[in-house]
Amino acid sequence: MQPSNSIFSFNGLLRKLISDSNVHAGLRVLIAMSMAFIPVLMLDSVPFFTQDILHISVSLCLGVMASGVVETDDNSKNKRKFVFTIALCFLFASSCVELLMPYPIAFALGLFTSSFAFMMLAVLGNHYNRIGFGAILIAIYTMIGYQAEISWYEQPILLSLGALWYGLFSLFWNFYSPYRSLREQLAQLFFALSRYQKQKSALFNEKEGTSKAGIFAVRQQLAIRNIAIMARFDQCKRIIQSRFQFNRQQPELDKLNYNYFIAEQIHERISASQYLYSQLEKSFRESQILEGYHQLLLQLGEEYYKIGMAISDKKNYLHSRRLKWTLKALADQLCLLKQNPAIIDNKKALQGLKGIYENLDGINTLLLQTQQTGQNEMTIVPIEAESPPTQPAYKQLLAAMTATNPTFKHALRISIALLVAFFLQNSLQLNHGFWILLTVVFVCQPSFSETRKRLVLRSIGTLFGVLLGYPILMLVEGTIPQAVLLVLMAFFFFTYVRTNYGLSIVFMTLFVMFIFNLLNGTGMEVLPYRIGETLLGCLLSVLATSFIFPDWQFQRFPILVNQLLTLSSRYFKQVTDQYQHGRSENLNYRITRFNTFQSDALLASAWQSMLFEPHSKQQLNQEVYALVNRCDALVSYIAALASHRHKISDFEKNIKIQNLVKRTSKQLFLACRPQEIDTKQIVKTIEELENFETPFSGETLLIIEQLRLIAFTAIDIQLILQQINFDGKKKG
Repeated sequence: MQPSNSIFSFNGLLRKLISDSNVHAGLRVLIAMSMAFIPVLMLDSVPFFTQDILHISVSLCLGVMASGVVETDDNSKNKRKFVFTIALCFLFASSCVELLMPYPIAFALGLFTSSFAFMMLAVLGNHYNRIGFGAILIAIYTMIGYQAEISWYEQPILLSLGALWYGLFSLFWNFYSPYRSLREQLAQLFFALSRYQKQKSALFNEKEGTSKAGIFAVRQQLAIRNIAIMARFDQCKRIIQSRFQFNRQQPELDKLNYNYFIAEQIHERISASQYLYSQLEKSFRESQILEGYHQLLLQLGEEYYKIGMAISDKKNYLHSRRLKWTLKALADQLCLLKQNPAIIDNKKALQGLKGIYENLDGINTLLLQTQQTGQNEMTIVPIEAESPPTQPAYKQLLAAMTATNPTFKHALRISIALLVAFFLQNSLQLNHGFWILLTVVFVCQPSFSETRKRLVLRSIGTLFGVLLGYPILMLVEGTIPQAVLLVLMAFFFFTYVRTNYGLSIVFMTLFVMFIFNLLNGTGMEVLPYRIGETLLGCLLSVLATSFIFPDWQFQRFPILVNQLLTLSSRYFKQVTDQYQHGRSENLNYRITRFNTFQSDALLASAWQSMLFEPHSKQQLNQEVYALVNRCDALVSYIAALASHRHKISDFEKNIKIQNLVKRTSKQLFLACRPQEIDTKQIVKTIEELENFETPFSGETLLIIEQLRLIAFTAIDIQLILQQINFDGKKKG
């Protein structure tokens, strides 16, 4: 067995090297930096520059590093613009640092105003956000390499050339495989769907599925996993938008877009809650059918993983015949269950079980479509890019300069923290005080929870990097071996920075150590300073996030809840319309569905973030958690109604169903407007829903029960909102 395990490990490593965009990012930096060090081996000096060849190579490497950190995944046309813009901004920012460094007061004023201006560029979009961040980063890198005795223009030119070289090399790299990152993101999306599906299978096993507490815990985990899923959806959507803007006649992109289209529908179906799962266990405790559902969900999860692997490896997905057998066996068991005298009277539970089966069978149909050879003949409307801003850039920037704008608040935090860091560097005469500034730039995040996470990971990563640095420097001598290790550290940093920030900081610490050792032989001496100044930078970041326009998560809940309820109401309206006009995956429906699920993920994420904040800022935990849970359940119940949507011929004529749809819609409307809630009316509505006559059967009964679940959940949300005052006090 050992040889096969070795082969499996080798194949896994080879697949990672071929398909992982993080590894490819590291390889790009590895090659670009290696070529930057070639002059060290071949030249004694470079015309026009007075500094030695080793300093020139290190400056080029820092330019490559900064360019790699802010690199965007875009179509080639936009990427070309971005590369040249970055090079010019780097030249400007670095030149300002060189010219102002001898004048501390002027430099401090320039640091504050420029960092604020660069951070405010985020208002104009993600590209400008990266440009602004990169400009601040290159300014700090200029401080690292500043030498008063050399001409002011040398380092700015070298840093900009390094950035330009990496940008052009990255363009060349992506030219031969423009969809690698999209394939990986889609693969990771299907992997995330697989984990979600396997987690949901626990609702039908003997451990979690037999108690309300267990089911509650599973639903909480599902809400957390949905955050990662929606992040993958958003990344895929942005890449697809970018590629379609450049050229719509791309067969490979059409195929990947189709996979995204399938993933959207699978996500809607696996998010659906057709019935109260706690009631299923009570109704079918004596039967083994719930275990059949458990196995089916696990197998579907395995199929999503197979699709992800097929996308990553550029192979065709092959549908499992075992899944077909499981579905057939479960259908047979359902037929037998209908004939069981002990269960036949429980029509609602039985119909709920059948609804779950039909939903899972619908997922199986989607999986079959992914392997059909004619799939690309379907016209899949791409998700359109966001509308371009109607206002000029300067008006957008001016409009954003308010105390309520998140970008303005974060820009002010960063600029003040950097100003304080520079003041500490000068007043304490810290030779390596730029590390305080560098730590602030990377650690200080818009939210306290993200800042806290970065702080812990950066501190631990720096400590481990220092501990590794001492023995490495004692064992490795000579320029060439240290240059090789420096480039390798950069490779590992970029390979892990998106997936394991703490580990990437270990490699970054070693990278910095080799830079100083190559320049002046002080790599070992700077390590203790790095620890102390990193901790000081972390402290500044926490203080800035806590006291300069702090964004505590509790304060965000009113907006997030209202946004989710508004979108849920819109989602519900479009779903019920399709019961009258027929099933459709039109663009408007897809956008509404996506925005609703994304809003649900944002609400769950805000709750998770609040748990990392100081205890004094975590207000009304129990009530807020109940609200988040019910909002998530509401979206799941609407998704269940959507998973069965199709045109029903007599839907418009059925007065009872129409009345129930209107009542449900009204409850969603009231949930969005807590000031209009009437407690007496709520009690009356609950009685009407509980006593609602259901002389229906089959799919109509399923629709009615789903509408009632949605209405009851909307009422639950209304009651919770009556108990919460988001100013920080519990009502009543």
